[in-house]
Amino acid sequence: MLKSAEKTEGLGKRGGIFAILVVIIVILAFVGGLISAAGEGETDEDRRRDSLRNSKKYSAQMKGYLEEGDYISFEAFVRYHSIPFDSEPYIEYKRLDYVAENYYDCVKYWEKVLLRSDDPDYWDSSELDISHLCTSIDSFMDVYAYNSEHEKNEESAAYIKDMNTDIRTMLKRYLKMTDKEVDEFLGYSETKKAVVMEDIILGEVSEDE
Repeated sequence: MLKSAEKTEGLGKRGGIFAILVVIIVILAFVGGLISAAGEGETDEDRRRDSLRNSKKYSAQMKGYLEEGDYISFEAFVRYHSIPFDSEPYIEYKRLDYVAENYYDCVKYWEKVLLRSDDPDYWDSSELDISHLCTSIDSFMDVYAYNSEHEKNEESAAYIKDMNTDIRTMLKRYLKMTDKEVDEFLGYSETKKAVVMEDIILGEVSEDE
């Protein structure tokens, strides 16, 4: 959602974030299936050893995802290969991955909220998904605040900042908020965030019906 560390507007500089989310979630589902399948024949330790044997290749792939601003594929790759951030050359991405983990969760729950089924026979988990999303947003903001302050690598710091820009852009776009309103929203308790989000997102559904 970042072409390079020079990008500062996050997803707001692109149209079609909804379509991007759809593609991203298809990727996540596919990768999740691969991880489950891999788990049947190999352990996390097997994948960790593989990551160390192929560290030059894998770190280059991870860097490529970051340069493209594709934090979802970055995190999916990390999870699939059980990347050991306590070892070189991966250690430089340790703080960044703390943020990417939470970014990944935010996008996952945005997908569940935005792409919910309109089948009347399908159990509507929207309120629960919104609650999980608000928890993920709070977690992201806490992790972002700490690691953006302590990250010394300029490139990693720029990627961390860009993930925050993306999260804020999602709030502005889907909740139809200004920057000032996003700041106010982020200051709410988790419970109040969920109430506001339900009123905006689920209220729109009721009006459409």
